[in-house]
Amino acid sequence: MNTAIKVFLVDDHEIFRNGLKQLIDREEDMEVVGEAADGETALEDLVTIIPDVIIMDIRMPGINGIETAEAILRLRPNSKIIFFSLYDSPDYVTRALDMKASGFILKDTSNKIFLNAIRSVYAGRFYFIGEVTDILVKKYLDSRTHTNANKLASPGSISLSRRELEIIKMTRDHLSTKEVAEILNVSIRTVEAHRQNILRKFHTKNMDEVLQALDSDAKELSTE
Repeated sequence: MNTAIKVFLVDDHEIFRNGLKQLIDREEDMEVVGEAADGETALEDLVTIIPDVIIMDIRMPGINGIETAEAILRLRPNSKIIFFSLYDSPDYVTRALDMKASGFILKDTSNKIFLNAIRSVYAGRFYFIGEVTDILVKKYLDSRTHTNANKLASPGSISLSRRELEIIKMTRDHLSTKEVAEILNVSIRTVEAHRQNILRKFHTKNMDEVLQALDSDAKELSTE
């Protein structure tokens, strides 16, 4: 028989904590090896108790769950912590993610999901569900946007041809590709080729980002 998953509970509501303990102890593959009503007690107990998974409430008197988890991870960096809260505050979720928590689920979740979370985290996976997942996706997309913005080349370090400079100016003036081609007496395909070169030099796929970069940089562009 496989060794049972050792679970440690940290929650300041005794009735709720007892309910979780009964739910976990009914399962053949897991058991509660310790519990605490606050962060201070949890830190004292976890010096000697080494659980496989820690279930941590966030809002508690004294040291809150986030601070307690940070202290636990300093003591044992490989600890697997699942935050269990009534609140899906973006701040709570992002702080949990930043500290590399293994999971975040809400207290109104079903027993089945709660138990699945413990098993998944024990197996080395992450477990974030529902509204929490939405917050994480938004955080990821925001970070991608920020990263892509940082990758945009500095205008002062870019050499552009006079024709490319002309096309940038006309783009800023909201002229269409056809209008630009007519003014420069070139084909639409040639204008598009110049625009692709501009985007390549700025490391972006969007002319709006090129214009924003130019507006935010006071340096003059050099010409080839």
